[in-house]
Parts: sequence; C-alpha cells; structure tokens
Amino acid sequence: MSGSVLSDVLPTIGTTMTAPIDLVVVDDDPFVRRGLLDIFAASGDIRVVAEADDGDQVPAVLARHRPHVVLMDLKMRRVGGIDAIAAAMAQPNPPRVVAMTALDVDDLVLAAIRAGAHSFIRKDEPPQSFGMAVRAVAAGTTLFSEQSLREIVAATGPGVTGEPHGSDRSDAARAVTTLSDRESQILRALASGATNAAIAGDLYLSETTVKTHVSHIYTKLRVTTRVEAAMEALRGGLVI
Repeated sequence: MSGSVLSDVLPTIGTTMTAPIDLVVVDDDPFVRRGLLDIFAASGDIRVVAEADDGDQVPAVLARHRPHVVLMDLKMRRVGGIDAIAAAMAQPNPPRVVAMTALDVDDLVLAAIRAGAHSFIRKDEPPQSFGMAVRAVAAGTTLFSEQSLREIVAATGPGVTGEPHGSDRSDAARAVTTLSDRESQILRALASGATNAAIAGDLYLSETTVKTHVSHIYTKLRVTTRVEAAMEALRGGLVI
C-alpha cells in the first residue's frame, strides 16, 4: 500500500469528550510502543492507560482499564491483531479500535475492518496522524484517504461480505442503486474521507441529519463502518 492514509487529508478533528481519551496501545515491538507513548504524552488530551505486547493480553487489559480507544498492531507473535480485535468487539461496551499496519498488508487491513476495527493507520505516518486517528474514532468518526481505500479495493478481491471478486462487484453495484439521491450524495462525500461535520456543512444539513442518512446507508449496504461503506461505494461504481 503506497501513499499516505491520513496525512493527505489532515482535517481538524475535535471531540466532544471533556475528559482525556483513555487509550491502550498493543504492539509486540517495545520500541514502537515507546515511540507511541512519547507521542501521546505530548498530546495533552490522550492518556495511555495501559499497553500490551501481544494480542492474547487484550481481553484482560480491556476488562481492567475500559479504554475509549485501542491502537492495535495487526501482526504479533502469539495472537495477531485480527483475533484480538474480534475479542475486543465481543466485550460489553467494546472500545473503538484503530488498526496499525506496516507496508503491503492490504489484506490484513480488510480483515481488520471485517473484525470490527473502526479505522486504520500505517506505521510510517507522521506522529501527528496517530493523535488525529485516535481523536477521530473517539468522536465516533474516522479518517482515511480515498486513495488508500482505492489501493485496498484494487489489491483485494472479496468485499465485505466475502463473495468472489466478480459477484462482489456486481452485488455492490446493485446495493448502491437502492440508495436515495441524498444518500448517494452523502456516500460519495463519505468515500472521499469527509467527516459528518464537513458533509453537513457542504450540503447545508444538520450533523444529526447526516448521521441518520449514514445509518440508512449502512443498512442498505449491509455494512457497519464508514470504511466498509466507502469500499462498497468504490466497488459499486458510485465513486469513479
């Protein structure tokens, strides 16, 4: 996967949370964890409450600390990030998850989204991008670039429902035709990486109205995240 995931979109992401965002960092490389801890220590609004060095520690750490967000490596020695994300999503009131990826792991990104990850970030992103990603998912949205999703869609055959490549494209095309004109308009904006607030401003709608439309889009496309919805827009030809 080439090109930036977050640094090429760089909107200002705010959060309505008045308390610090509690974060758990999961990575089997102690140097990566140390670097991330230094990044977040300087943030002022993100508090690392725990760290784990493998996916098998995730359920216990989450049960003890109840973080808002988990920053999850996808390739670890004992239990990988995909299984760890699934375990996190099975917990009561699960946290929001940002998957961390190295280069050329598009298949793992897609698997992470299927497992329940809310967003993803490459490990070679600039330091400020990690805070942006955490703040975005804590606020109930996500950050991604359209180009990064195009590369994942091009590199991976099956879609979010797991069908073979050919039927996946045709099913996505049929699904997007069920959207209303307004829903299609909002999905195009969503697929460009726009936040709900940005979409609301551009279309002269309230943010609540945009959220309602996004919920309807999820139902019609049979997806649960913005990343999945954006991928289906690309597969279905709504975004060219």
